[in-house]
Amino acid sequence: MASSDRVLKLGVFDSGIGGITVLEALKRRFPEHDFAYFGDTLNVPYGTKSETVIRLLSESAGMRMADYGLDAVVVACNTASSLALPEFEKTLSPIPVFGMVEAGVAAILDAFRLGFVEPSTPVIVFGTRATVRSGVYGRLLRAALPEATVFEQACPLLVPIIEEGWKDHEILRTALREYAAAYQQLTPGVALLGCTHYPWIRGAFESALPGWKIIDSAEAVCERLAEAFPELLSTQNSGVTHWYFSDPETVAPFIFGNSPPVLDTF
Repeated sequence: MASSDRVLKLGVFDSGIGGITVLEALKRRFPEHDFAYFGDTLNVPYGTKSETVIRLLSESAGMRMADYGLDAVVVACNTASSLALPEFEKTLSPIPVFGMVEAGVAAILDAFRLGFVEPSTPVIVFGTRATVRSGVYGRLLRAALPEATVFEQACPLLVPIIEEGWKDHEILRTALREYAAAYQQLTPGVALLGCTHYPWIRGAFESALPGWKIIDSAEAVCERLAEAFPELLSTQNSGVTHWYFSDPETVAPFIFGNSPPVLDTF
């Protein structure tokens, strides 16, 4: 285990920009440590691609990231976490890899365990087509919560809308109302934002599903890292963030505004 004054370099990967929501949570929790964000913007979105292509892209990304001296990697992409976490673990070994699925499931289970919701409360996982098609959230949640009714809802329009910067646009609200319509007559339960783009539009989810407990898994990922690396909480350094994209030219302008940092290619 590293000494208590060691500054760690933590990698955060996403197919595009959605993982920045996870990066922001990690930086708030562990501001003393260094971060490297990797966005595969040349191939975004992963959520509409086949499982074979997602695995190949993830393997390629992991191989490239292995050379950056990382102490741990968070795969901050639910699609890649659902379908290709073994590819990252294989190419990045022995670097520990943390996915979003386990963290999201843990956050939902905590809501039940702590009594925030009743055992029979409905659960909805909103995600990309590929994440929902994988069925991984449904399998894990139904096994752990046999009394709950679990739904998985694909939202293919949300990522493109968010990437356009239309986070407060009527087009977004209309699409989300359509995705949420089938659940609005249910007793309010738990809704997981099963795509790392979705925390940017959390308010729209709350409006579409009044009374529901909305969960994103970024904080749960922070907890898993804190357990694995106790030294994350003990340095006095001021961390820095490095930005890497497979196609920096396509990074959505709304992310960095008029004063973008240096965006390197990986």
